[in-house]
Amino acid sequence: MTFFDVYKMKNLWKGGLLLSAVGIGALTLWYTEQFASHLQAEEERRVELWAEAIESIVQSNPEADLTLATRIIELNTTIPLILTDAHGVILNHRNLPGPDTSGVAIERELKVMMAYAKPIQVNLLPGVDQFIYRNESVNVRRLHNYPRFLLAIIAAYIVLAYFGFSRARKAEQDRVWTGMARETAHQLGTPLSALYGWTTLLEEEGASPAAVSEIKKDLTRLQTVADRFSKIGAENKGDLGDLAELLRHTVDYLQRRSPGEMHLHLDVTEDLPQIPMQPVLLGWVIENLLRNAMDAMEGKGEVTITAVHQNQKVWIDVSDTGRGMSARTKRSVFNPGFTTKTRGWGLGLSLAKRIVESGHRGRLSVLRSSLGEGSTFRIELPC
Repeated sequence: MTFFDVYKMKNLWKGGLLLSAVGIGALTLWYTEQFASHLQAEEERRVELWAEAIESIVQSNPEADLTLATRIIELNTTIPLILTDAHGVILNHRNLPGPDTSGVAIERELKVMMAYAKPIQVNLLPGVDQFIYRNESVNVRRLHNYPRFLLAIIAAYIVLAYFGFSRARKAEQDRVWTGMARETAHQLGTPLSALYGWTTLLEEEGASPAAVSEIKKDLTRLQTVADRFSKIGAENKGDLGDLAELLRHTVDYLQRRSPGEMHLHLDVTEDLPQIPMQPVLLGWVIENLLRNAMDAMEGKGEVTITAVHQNQKVWIDVSDTGRGMSARTKRSVFNPGFTTKTRGWGLGLSLAKRIVESGHRGRLSVLRSSLGEGSTFRIELPC
């Protein structure tokens, strides 16, 4: 299974879980709204019953038993009501929210009730009508807000859990990569020691000095690679070092080994300060970015390396004139296992990012890239 297959499957799982969460949230809100609508209809019937109780009291004869009607009126302790005459003059009110019962506050609440529902007409006497305006009760308002509050808490919990698991998974991946790198360095140590011994024997037996010299160069190169692997995972930022010299050395090394139509240009400002760094690892990062840039140009083009000092930071930009990257590739380029090459493990940029961010407290990012217009990677390091 390729990286793209894994990436696609991962996105499908994420999309499925997101749609499921949205569906559960929508179903919860729909059910709550349906329940609240039933309660609102029930409250409207209670207000109508309240209006009938008023009519009954006003229109009754002195001997009538008004206990039930009075009881109906007294039992309403939750539904906000305002009673007005036919001209809109406020006559009475009950259960209004908030402590403010001034005329202005009641008028403001009346406007809200007018927008909420149609008034219920109370026929007191022939030609004498009053109107009852209402709003939803505290219980209905709480019912509206409860699922939103609950879903917000659940969403916050899921987000925190997601980031927690992501950090734990990333930490575990870092430990795996660090362990593999250090084990690789350890495994390289034994044959390197043996090869150094063989070169000494070759020299003693009169082998070609030029051949022995080249073998030693390659061994030194292998030793540098082993040192890089052994230092991966180190948390210290290293000692103050000459970044300009490191850049010049890396560019010169690769320029001598690049095709004739490949040109590397280094532009370093004079005020570039010394910075805390691990030269072996930081040199690997820069070399990795340069090799990727050269691969992107397929043996022909220009790579420009600029280093500037600004705002207590050093910015190193590696720009090429290669094929560039799509938006999808830019999002995935630092993921472990991602590669656009037919050969390769897709670990170089992932390890480079870890070295810069964990080992040097810096930042490695794609500054810009467009298909057919090349790419620029930026290393940002603190001074």
